[in-house]
Amino acid sequence: MATYPTMQYNSAVSTAAGSGGPRIDIDYRMQLIKQRESAAPFLSFMLHLNSQATKTHVFKGFETRPNPKFGTVNGAVNAVAANTPATVTLVAGEEKRFAPGDLVIPKDTPADVSHSNVGRVSSVSTNTVVVYGNDTSLGWVGVADGEILQIWGRGHAQGMLSANPQATIPALKTFYTGIFKHAYSVDKTQENNRLYGAPERDRLRGEAEIEHIIEIEKQLLRGDGTVDLTTDTSPRTNITGILNQISSNVLSYGGALNKGDFFTFMSTLHAPKYATDGKMSRRLVIASADVLNMINSIALETNRTISVTEVYGMDVFKTQWMGRTWDFIEDPILSDFLPGWAVVFQPRYVKLREFRPTRLEANIQANDADYIKDQFLTEIGLEVQLEELHGVMHP
Repeated sequence: MATYPTMQYNSAVSTAAGSGGPRIDIDYRMQLIKQRESAAPFLSFMLHLNSQATKTHVFKGFETRPNPKFGTVNGAVNAVAANTPATVTLVAGEEKRFAPGDLVIPKDTPADVSHSNVGRVSSVSTNTVVVYGNDTSLGWVGVADGEILQIWGRGHAQGMLSANPQATIPALKTFYTGIFKHAYSVDKTQENNRLYGAPERDRLRGEAEIEHIIEIEKQLLRGDGTVDLTTDTSPRTNITGILNQISSNVLSYGGALNKGDFFTFMSTLHAPKYATDGKMSRRLVIASADVLNMINSIALETNRTISVTEVYGMDVFKTQWMGRTWDFIEDPILSDFLPGWAVVFQPRYVKLREFRPTRLEANIQANDADYIKDQFLTEIGLEVQLEELHGVMHP
């Protein structure tokens, strides 16, 4: 977790009337969350689990993925005799996934008496691969248009030269921060009053705390990531919320979530197993109350045990299906504004990027003002990596 100074006292500014005076900036990021965790569970978890500073309001990140181990055949290929090459045309660009020595098997094409469905790639060129039967006494089967040619290993002759190098091109993604400001003020008379059993300034600060983190939570979930350059001085940027960064796994379940659709969605969501550490079988789910109700019904119907633990002051409902663990947390923003929605994510690949962590800026009024003004200020962004590891459910 990024660390910052807890308090800054700026006493060097002018104290002339109307020019601004001494002020106190208090690091309020963790104090705010500890007091109001339940109002913004996504923000709270990101601050605790995966938060990193950024040095600019526009930040970029490279994403790299392994080459997929398959290609789509673009045009039927007839069967060939033993020791005879078959030229297979693939969808443009997918030939880069193959290399000489790859052992390939078409997904849905079986072998026959005189043809093996195991092939050996001998060469690769633009949009095509040349395949021989791996068994030199048999030919290679023909494949239909649209067939999936899968890579099932490597086979190299003894003493041959090194394999051709293969590399992927990393994708560059751009993210933006958003600025959040919530101010409150009291005149000198109000400051000295004790209304409702507490000073008025303290009461207003409590209201501003809630408003501040709820607005941040909304943008972290559903910000549209726009940049406004129409201003005369500085641009206005907005966070790209996690719901708008996920497109690979989206389940539109209609009126009610049923276990068949849910299990299929879960299986699809866990399909890309990049990691060798075995931790890709767990996901965190930020959900509305009605989604939790449907999940609870499925758990009861399928005799699954739901355990409840408290993490960072919030209730986490844990359950397991098919060896996969999902941790559910109710988000009041989704419950109120997007009922039926849930976002499923792997926290390792979602990162809160703090440019200006939450500050309580006290005494920001002009020196000659007959009131006191404070404000909360935060500037943060959200970086989502490998979005195909995450998912969204909605009606």
